[in-house]
Amino acid sequence: MDYNQLAKEIIQAVGGKNNVNEVFHCITRLRFQLKDQSKVDVAKLKSLDKVMGTNVSGTQFQIIIGNDVPKVFDAMTEENPAWKNKSDKSTKPKTKGVKGFFSNMFDAISGVFAPILPAIAGAGLLKGFMALFVSFGWLATNTETYRILMAIGDGVFYFLPILVAVSAARKFGANMYVGLAVSAALLYPDLTALLSEGVTTHFLGLPVTSVAYAYSVIPILIAMWFMAVVERNVDKIIPSSLKL
Repeated sequence: MDYNQLAKEIIQAVGGKNNVNEVFHCITRLRFQLKDQSKVDVAKLKSLDKVMGTNVSGTQFQIIIGNDVPKVFDAMTEENPAWKNKSDKSTKPKTKGVKGFFSNMFDAISGVFAPILPAIAGAGLLKGFMALFVSFGWLATNTETYRILMAIGDGVFYFLPILVAVSAARKFGANMYVGLAVSAALLYPDLTALLSEGVTTHFLGLPVTSVAYAYSVIPILIAMWFMAVVERNVDKIIPSSLKL
């Protein structure tokens, strides 16, 4: 299968690369934010090999590919590298009302978690096999092998805030490396120990809630959204000569 050719035909059928604001993928679908959905040639798309169908969800145009969607996406971003990390919030249309709120929320969630699903699924499978082997007596929990495998499998979930931070920063249009730094600070051993002491902790006179950030998702998602809002507004007032 020539995925490069398929990618070119898909781009042409959605109205050309100039009609694409953003594109990403989940497990089975390419998800486009288009400037003008009326330019899409649905009949052409459905006639393409590997394309199983199309769907419209709010402002998002979806092309159903199946398990080969990462290969098609890679071929598309190879031709258009800017799409790999693009998050154009200034031109992306938003659906209003309650329906629009939920549509945009699910769009954000899928955009954050789709890129990190392989890591989560792989770690989950490893932990599942480990539990199975322990129950059969093939693997003892007091061995070094078990401890190393546990570190590999559990490490993804322990440091899940870091994975979510990078993906969420990209999705929300913030600096991924600043997001990485924020998530790393939340998992810093001294801070973790301080918050786990069971006493009220204060920062600049303000009480800090004792929360275990390892394995968590919601706190870092909120932090990345807030960081993106602050970053966009601060960027407007900082002179170009002072920007890094």
